Amino acid sequence: MKTRSKTLAVYLLIILVAFEALGAVYGGISLMNDPSGTSIKLPISFLEGTVFSSYLIPGIILFLLLGFFPLFLIFPLIFKPNWPIINVLNIYKGYHWAWTYTLYTAIMLIIWINIEMMILRTGSVLQGSYGLLGIFMLILTLTPSVKRYYKLQNHSRHIANGHKRTDDKIFHQSEV
Repeated sequence: MKTRSKTLAVYLLIILVAFEALGAVYGGISLMNDPSGTSIKLPISFLEGTVFSSYLIPGIILFLLLGFFPLFLIFPLIFKPNWPIINVLNIYKGYHWAWTYTLYTAIMLIIWINIEMMILRTGSVLQGSYGLLGIFMLILTLTPSVKRYYKLQNHSRHIANGHKRTDDKIFHQSEV
């Protein structure tokens, strides 16, 4: 079967995921190295009234979930390797797991920025930019050309009434 080629939207998505990952790795490492937040001009007073006494735990979460995780996704977004063990958390079995995990990353980034702004009770151009980045990543992930590129070619969907759908043909289970 013919392999699909990457579209401009796929390349742009990969670039945005890399940009987001590198920013989160930098921010996470900065917060872990200086949990007081002074090195990145983030006053510790912003954490008053929260469960955090320093920026160490937020730095670890930022580094792992929004830094390391999407950084790891760059290779599979480019090459689409078949790694069944990693596919376990893929709720969209008709799509390559890297596509689904990119969707998760965009949602996590949007949630992270919203929670950050609620906890810190402030907003900044940087937060707004990363919030928009998350929204743009989400939109790109859901564009038809990106979905088509990451759609698995040999995947079939099961329909609730006992029929199996393969491409545009519908067969009854006993015929398959």
